Amino acid sequence: MKLFRMNWVLLSLMFLSWRSVLSQDSIFVSLDAVIDLAFQKNTTIVISNYEVSTSKFALKEAKANFLPKLYLSSSYNRNIDRQVIFLSESFGDNNAATKLGLDNEFRSSLHLSLPIYSSYNFANKKLSETQYDFQNEAARGVRHSIINATKKAYFNYLIVQEIVKVQESRLKNANEFLEDIQKRLQRGTLTEFDVSSAKVQVAIAKSNLLEAQSNKLPAANALKLLLGLESSVIIKLTEPITLREDEIIVEEESAKLIQKNSQLKQSELTVVLNEKQLQLAKSAYYPTIDAIGNYNYQTQANNFKFSEYDWAQTSLVGLQLQIPVFNGTVTKNRVQQLKFGKKIAEEEKEYVTKETKMRFKELVSHLEFARQKVEVEQENMTLTAEALKLAKKRYELGVGTILEVNDAELAYTQSRLNWLQAVLNYKSTYYDYQLLIGKD
Repeated sequence: MKLFRMNWVLLSLMFLSWRSVLSQDSIFVSLDAVIDLAFQKNTTIVISNYEVSTSKFALKEAKANFLPKLYLSSSYNRNIDRQVIFLSESFGDNNAATKLGLDNEFRSSLHLSLPIYSSYNFANKKLSETQYDFQNEAARGVRHSIINATKKAYFNYLIVQEIVKVQESRLKNANEFLEDIQKRLQRGTLTEFDVSSAKVQVAIAKSNLLEAQSNKLPAANALKLLLGLESSVIIKLTEPITLREDEIIVEEESAKLIQKNSQLKQSELTVVLNEKQLQLAKSAYYPTIDAIGNYNYQTQANNFKFSEYDWAQTSLVGLQLQIPVFNGTVTKNRVQQLKFGKKIAEEEKEYVTKETKMRFKELVSHLEFARQKVEVEQENMTLTAEALKLAKKRYELGVGTILEVNDAELAYTQSRLNWLQAVLNYKSTYYDYQLLIGKD
């Protein structure tokens, strides 16, 4: 009895452990869940978020240039050969060199500076603000691109799995017909030619199934890579293969819709960035004014009797003006470079705008074609399914041939594969449409 209980406990533990491993390595995900997971774990999105944080702190750094700066420094010098001063004959020393200071010198200084006017600081702050805006827009563009790629990868994997199922069904039917033909051959109602034809169909079905199965792993890995998952994780997709109602409604006012396109917004911000960089370079032409303060605490002695030292204090406050006069035309040449950089950015913006408008019209046209293609393939699939049903019925009644059944089976399989491909093409085009209009 004790042995039975021990075995039962061990079996229970093994079962619970197996369920735990299965739950950890298998996840059921809808399309919305996949997008949420990509936002959290996709490497490109994570990096773009870090870049936004970097530009945020760069903006804080630019603002910090307006704050006062305080420096504390201390030093000790051993005067081996002390400094000298030459006195005139009126001092009675016959122009002799007189040594200054003592052997040991201790000094501590506190220096304060506060920028009152700096064209560079203002221009740098505006540049950092624009860079922060640009980085946020770039991060939005990355999110849109990853959403686009994730949706495509999700349905590509879903379609690949469905194609495997179609080919498995085709192989199953081919084997069943082969068994039926072999039975009829034994009864003498069919010939060896019919058996050979059925075997050929089985071989073709096996080849098609192997080809379909070979596409599963690359499709799964592409999706896992976008989601930041390990290759060992098993993904169970729950989304149905169908066109949703909101995916069929397409607006056609390009001028209004492309305003949210991330690439277009980035090109606009690039022009602004070049303008801010130009202003920053021009700031080198302007003077700067700083308020300064300095406090010194120092002493000198020939010994190390610190308690006997006589410490002296000196301090000052004032204004410091710096006027750029000539720096070898460095500023002038830098300004000219940035002017051309701004012109390049403006040309690129114009090109991106034209390209986006053309691309929008192409996608709207392609979506209509893809929608009609789905409807046609849906109708073909319905017709071939009816034809297959009739061919099987004729074969069962003895008035049809195995060739008719094979042809009907092949036509139905091909029509279903065509429908799956048409659905995938439509969704892929629609997701490109969403990416183009910058839909969040």
